Amino acid sequence: MTVNNGKTLVLGAGGFIGTNLCGALCARGADLILFDRFFAQEKAQRWQGQAQLVTGSFDGETDFDSLTEGVQTVYHLISTTCPTNSNMDIAAEYTDNVLPTVRLLDACVRNGVQRVIFLSSGGTVYGKDHTGVCREEDDAFPISSYGVQKLTIEKLLYLYQYLHGLDYRIIRLSNPYGPHQRPDGVQGVVTTFLYRTLKGEPIRLYGDGSVVRDYIYIDDAVRGILAIAQDGAPRRLYNLGSGQGTSVAQLIRLLPEVTGQTPVVEHLPARAADVPVNILDVSRFHADFDIGAFLPLKEGMRRTVDFFKNAEL
Repeated sequence: MTVNNGKTLVLGAGGFIGTNLCGALCARGADLILFDRFFAQEKAQRWQGQAQLVTGSFDGETDFDSLTEGVQTVYHLISTTCPTNSNMDIAAEYTDNVLPTVRLLDACVRNGVQRVIFLSSGGTVYGKDHTGVCREEDDAFPISSYGVQKLTIEKLLYLYQYLHGLDYRIIRLSNPYGPHQRPDGVQGVVTTFLYRTLKGEPIRLYGDGSVVRDYIYIDDAVRGILAIAQDGAPRRLYNLGSGQGTSVAQLIRLLPEVTGQTPVVEHLPARAADVPVNILDVSRFHADFDIGAFLPLKEGMRRTVDFFKNAEL
């Protein structure tokens, strides 16, 4: 079954991952429908003539039947919250993310959508009760409601495949960074640290810097997503990351080397939602796909610095 020649709907197309993914899909000649709350002027101009842009609220009254009409592949990248603030309003995770996804999946079934690609969270769904290296087979007990809603949507995809034959792929992505990520947002420690160091602004260190994460450059993340989305993917669930762990303290020590400037560090209390160690086991991905080596963290950081300098930020 081939699902790459019909229309492709990207939910969350205006965000960091969506912007980079859509660029790759456009380069492949995909017939795109791009959905988000809004599109910055620069992005709207970039996609003008290459894609149909639709604005709306995912947690509102979006007509998913109209949105998915004639669509063969859906990339579901949307989440209305992030891990650090999701526990403040747990009910909203379900009303704003899970329930709209149910409406979306119902529309996919009615319109004969062939495959849904869901971007889950390798950094949050596993929780903290593991060895530090997370495998797809491990039990998942998130400590943030963000992770719980991601895991809930994973289970819904399994249910809809069982009930209706709706094909899907789940990608548990680690921590992506790089061009087009908001440097002043609440996610993306690598991009934020680089940007603030270049600007001479203080970076915020929560706790003692011992938190370990798996960082993946955005171009590698997009290559991985597209590989998993293809027909040949033999399994429906994949971790996607570098497979390497880096502590926040190690990351800070790299900043002078790649920026040429010494960061100013603002020390703050540790956050309860931060899992101490999270590294993804990506052996399943590399066993099934041969797309070459991923970029080392230091080189990805250098490329992100070059992007900022070329953008004159």
